[in-house]
Amino acid sequence: MSSLFKKSLVATSLSLLAVQAHSAGFQVSETSVSGLGRAFAGEAAIADNAAVGARNAAALTRFNTTAFSGGLTIIDPDVHANVDTTSPLTTDAKDIAPTEYVPNFHLIQPIDDRLAVGFSAFSNFGLSTDYPKDFHAGSIAGSTELVTMNFNPNIAYKLNDQWSIGAGISAIYADAELKRQKGALAGIVGGSPTDQVAKLAGDGWGFGWNLGTLWELDENNRFGLTYRSQTDVTLDGKFTDGVGNIAGGAKVDGELELNLPEIIEFSGFHQLNQQIAVHYSAMHIGWDTFKELKATSAQCNDGTPGQCLRKEEGWDNSWRYALGATYTMDDHWAFRAGYAYDESPVSAEKRTLSIPDSDRHWWSLGATYTANDNLSIDAGFAFLDGDQVSGQEKLTESPSVPVDTTTSFSAGGDAYIYGLQLNYLF
Repeated sequence: MSSLFKKSLVATSLSLLAVQAHSAGFQVSETSVSGLGRAFAGEAAIADNAAVGARNAAALTRFNTTAFSGGLTIIDPDVHANVDTTSPLTTDAKDIAPTEYVPNFHLIQPIDDRLAVGFSAFSNFGLSTDYPKDFHAGSIAGSTELVTMNFNPNIAYKLNDQWSIGAGISAIYADAELKRQKGALAGIVGGSPTDQVAKLAGDGWGFGWNLGTLWELDENNRFGLTYRSQTDVTLDGKFTDGVGNIAGGAKVDGELELNLPEIIEFSGFHQLNQQIAVHYSAMHIGWDTFKELKATSAQCNDGTPGQCLRKEEGWDNSWRYALGATYTMDDHWAFRAGYAYDESPVSAEKRTLSIPDSDRHWWSLGATYTANDNLSIDAGFAFLDGDQVSGQEKLTESPSVPVDTTTSFSAGGDAYIYGLQLNYLF
């Protein structure tokens, strides 16, 4: 396999993680629309609808009748990146993250006054970016799409009037497609800047588990603590080499393992009076387990037989802090607001154009309209303010390219998130 292709494939793999429109890293928080309106503050403790099944299995015991919640979140990013160079190619890429649609579905069924089961379908991780095909840094940027869906059955048991415990399993499906072009490297190795240099298309499943506990100090004060395990997803698919230097052909079967981090969340909820409640959360994301990306194929050999690439990462753990409040105006209307600070797991010295990750600030508003004792509708909006970041990166480290291809870059972006959700008690 050519060194140019190996480096392009490294960049292809890294771009699974490139997004500015979601939570830090490539986490997606949009498990409910009611949570969106409060910046997901207090999610493991509030349990105001069935969507709590995605955050704390123990909270299923708060429901005494069948509960359903289903919603759709629309993420509209405004993400840009540019390279600091004089080039006839595109150096300023705007609106590189397309609009995305994130659904969620939740169902809770009490068995008796102590036991309850539930099922949630939602996404924890995902992204989509699309650079111009003639982008200067096409070998480390291009089009990228990663979609994941978590299918999560849960069970909960109420130990006594104050304590409940819950557990569940997660079956996570992931689908990815990534493409890269030569870009500025075409002037060195030949061909057109828009020539495809690498493509990866694959999908796969991974399995994990989750635990939760709920402490109801009294009807107006409760706390939730949850743990969601690390999940390793193996993407099986095809690597395509646009340079044509893979032994046996330009397309080979291959695997890429994607490590999804563990998540620990603590939440609190306090009903101060009949109208006002406050809630908060602290979430720890275990990105330090994301140590490397390694793609393998029987037809690859990068010095290690069967290995297409191995790229060390060394991400850091990160935290997300959220604070919110809810104002219940009357029997029909409730309004909420929240703020969250989301740390990036990528240190400045490890930042690349493929991973222009930064800290984020969330500003959220939401409302619930309760039509009757059974039906309610949630609406939510959030503005994500991402920091502007910069760095340097090589377009390739191939020894066959005898010139310095280091490029300086800057990247940043914001996002507008809208959501609508229906809740029904049977």
